[in-house]
Amino acid sequence: MQLTAIALWLNTAFAAFDESIAVAVHKLYLAAPGFFTPFLTLITYMGKGGAFLILLSIVLMLFRPTRRYGAAMLLGLAIGALITNICVKPLVARPRPYTWDGSVYQKYWIELGRHTESDKSFPSGHMTAAMAASTAVFLRGRRRISWTAFLFALAMGISRIYLSVHYATDVLGGVLTGGIGGVAGYFLSLRIPEWFYTMDFRSLLPGNRQRGRHEAGREPARRTAGREPARRTVVIDGGRFSSLRGFYAEASRLFGSPEGQPLSNLDALNDALRGGLGGRDVYAPLTIRWKNSEKSRQELGEEMFEKIVEVIRAEETGHDCKLILE
Repeated sequence: MQLTAIALWLNTAFAAFDESIAVAVHKLYLAAPGFFTPFLTLITYMGKGGAFLILLSIVLMLFRPTRRYGAAMLLGLAIGALITNICVKPLVARPRPYTWDGSVYQKYWIELGRHTESDKSFPSGHMTAAMAASTAVFLRGRRRISWTAFLFALAMGISRIYLSVHYATDVLGGVLTGGIGGVAGYFLSLRIPEWFYTMDFRSLLPGNRQRGRHEAGREPARRTAGREPARRTVVIDGGRFSSLRGFYAEASRLFGSPEGQPLSNLDALNDALRGGLGGRDVYAPLTIRWKNSEKSRQELGEEMFEKIVEVIRAEETGHDCKLILE
């Protein structure tokens, strides 16, 4: 079998490493084949073609609280797939481990059910997709919790070696390409306009007039004796807070929160604005004055300040809501 220079180098330089990892992972089969085989087979099918992860990212994008995760995941998956399938795999063209007659990999592959793959081996496409998705979720979420996303990537890597369809170095290659894709997807997701994350997609459906989750069944405020409803003014005073947490605490005091919990992110702020602002009918006129706004811009950071302003000003297009920076 004719090998490319890179494939020959991988097979030679990492032969002992790849085989030792394959033998170690195969001990899972020897210990409990009835458990690990169906479980790891399911994991590997979840990464086949990236279909499950793509569908999951699209589902996450349908809902405002998870839309940031879904967008970062989808972008990460796309970039990871381009790097792996378009660039690296054709260049390296490494054959699958089970194609070597008489090898330990072929022996394990036969024992595990002959899971045939059609493309080349390095890097693992399954691992690329799992790592890209896990990295995007990790970077988008709260690190104390979001690190658990990497458990899925770990299980995916083990499953590919367990089924003897990849070398350990293929999996490590997928960790690298998927990590690059996930990081790139995360940073690209930060460039998406804030209105995309805060809009209600249901408002785009024909005949659907809903503008927000908390407006279902709500009628516009009726005019009394032909007069417009009285305009209300809410003052956000930048002198009352000096951090993002302080801003959300102040916004909770002024606007309330849809679920009765303190506001903690831009999605929650958007829901509060669309949910009635402390009992105000969502269609009633409102003016929001932000005093000491330059102080807030400096303390919250230019990027975060502009995102908050964008969320508030998004209401101007849908309701009689005006923002004045002072």
